[in-house]
Amino acid sequence: MSYALKQFQATDLTASYDSDVIKFETRGNRTGIFQINCNTGDTAVLQARLSSDFNWIDVVTASDADAQQEVILAPEFRLVVTNTSGLEVLAAVHV
Repeated sequence: MSYALKQFQATDLTASYDSDVIKFETRGNRTGIFQINCNTGDTAVLQARLSSDFNWIDVVTASDADAQQEVILAPEFRLVVTNTSGLEVLAAVHV
């Protein structure tokens, strides 16, 4: 089994952003681990969808503190960050 760490990317991680979409081919993996470094004053929402034909669904919300949670894998994920701290907000999914 191969493992993958996919970090959410954006032009500027120190401002509010919608990340680039990351894609997974689940191939037998049902869940993954989501982790975020979230600062006081920041809120991040992990969103997922089956394909570009569907709307984004909120999966995990983190505010003011780091978080880690197991998530059911979807083909597409993105991170929507409201950044008021001015500090970098890092997040990734590991399968």
